[in-house]
Amino acid sequence: MKITENINLAGLIFTIDDDALLKLQNYLNAIERCFGSKEEREEILADIEARIAELFQTQLGKSKEVVTMLEVDKIIEILGMPEEFLSYGEKKEIRSFDFVPQKKHRLFRDPDNRVLGGVCSGLGAYYNIDPVILRVLFVICAGLGSLLVYIVFWIVLPPAISLNDKIEMKGYNVKQHAGYRTY
Repeated sequence: MKITENINLAGLIFTIDDDALLKLQNYLNAIERCFGSKEEREEILADIEARIAELFQTQLGKSKEVVTMLEVDKIIEILGMPEEFLSYGEKKEIRSFDFVPQKKHRLFRDPDNRVLGGVCSGLGAYYNIDPVILRVLFVICAGLGSLLVYIVFWIVLPPAISLNDKIEMKGYNVKQHAGYRTY
């Protein structure tokens, strides 16, 4: 017999084994430590929790109701370790970092703040404009051409699913502080 608990991830309730809960808490705490006390930490953590909840939903079906260590291990394998979020392949001891504006943005659709396809919210993140302004412009220019441009963007632009995509979409690059040893 295993003890289970109910948890709330991104507004969704999941039943999880105690050992799986401990591993998930340790994983989320490690991610939180990586992001330090930066302003966008809460938004990034909310995005990660939402992604974990989404992955739990796809892994659990009608016949399976409890999240076990197997599902948590799959989530960690899919999302990667916290060090990988920041180091882009280099293994470093990470204690702090800076979000540094990068010269080259990547254009994505933003599925988290979407109304239809996330095109306007992705363009807003790319150009650092409130997406509501872009939505109003699309409505004002509501003609066949405007609709076709929106549909083309919807088809062509990939959604920002991973944490790295979301950071790049907002025009940031994670820069390591010098002086940390590699391992």
